[in-house]
Amino acid sequence: MQEEATLIILAGGTSSRMGVLKHLLPTPHGTLLDYLIRRLSCFFVETLAVGRGLQLAGGEVRIVEDARPEQCPLVGIYSGLRAADTDLCFVLACDLPFVKPELVQYLLTCSDDVDVVVPVVDGYYEPLFAVYRHTAIPAIEENLDRGELKITQTYDHLRLHKIPERMIKRFDPDLASFVNLNTPRQLRLLAQL
Repeated sequence: MQEEATLIILAGGTSSRMGVLKHLLPTPHGTLLDYLIRRLSCFFVETLAVGRGLQLAGGEVRIVEDARPEQCPLVGIYSGLRAADTDLCFVLACDLPFVKPELVQYLLTCSDDVDVVVPVVDGYYEPLFAVYRHTAIPAIEENLDRGELKITQTYDHLRLHKIPERMIKRFDPDLASFVNLNTPRQLRLLAQL
């Protein structure tokens, strides 16, 4: 039986290249954040949206404010993990609209005896589409205290399970889950949802 898990959607950030807050981008199914919640929350016992000053249309979602002043995704992960009711959590950036639920479920099944399950795409970690356990919190906190804000710097201090691209492609042949929206030119992609 699959261990219960929490969905943590990171919806902070200034969206400087996009020009508008990404979690509020319109899709054919409501805002981008609302769309992701509807698409994925049924697989989790709870859903958290992490960021400053978030507002949601409704639903069973808990809003979590950043627990530290540093503005970086690592603080979002840290804040979500601390607030989660489950040990196991899936962390997703809100600008990844083409997430494949089957891939998410597969990553969760790879989480035994590790702190982090992270996909490796094109030779790079995908830390904002990854599984984290509460056991990662101390290492994240230590890195933040040292001023090390890069997520992958914490991986040196954690038990890591890397998921190779060939395994990811079994569930997402086109790697669409890792297409993120950064510029206004990409907004037309939301019509495909």
